[in-house]
Amino acid sequence: MAKFAKIALKDAPTPTRQSGRLNVRMKEYEDHVRSLKTGEAGKLTPEGGETVRGLALRISRAAKRASVSIQTWIVDGVVYFRVA
Repeated sequence: MAKFAKIALKDAPTPTRQSGRLNVRMKEYEDHVRSLKTGEAGKLTPEGGETVRGLALRISRAAKRASVSIQTWIVDGVVYFRVA
C-alpha cells in the first residue's frame, strides 16, 4: 500500500501542464468520436508500439471529455467503437 502524508500546499510542487503535442492527440481522438453518425463504427489499429488496451482507453477518455457515450470492443488486435 502507498504511504500517505499530509503536507502544506506551499510545499507541494506545482502541477505540470499538458504539452501541446498531448493536446493535439487528445483532440484527434475526440474528433474520431464526434465524427461517427448513427449506424457507423470506428476502427483503431495499433501502430508503432501502441497497444489495443491503450487505444481503447484513449478513445473512451476522449468520449467522456466530449460528453458522448460509446461502446468499445476488441477483435483480433483492433479496437472498434460506436456511439451508444
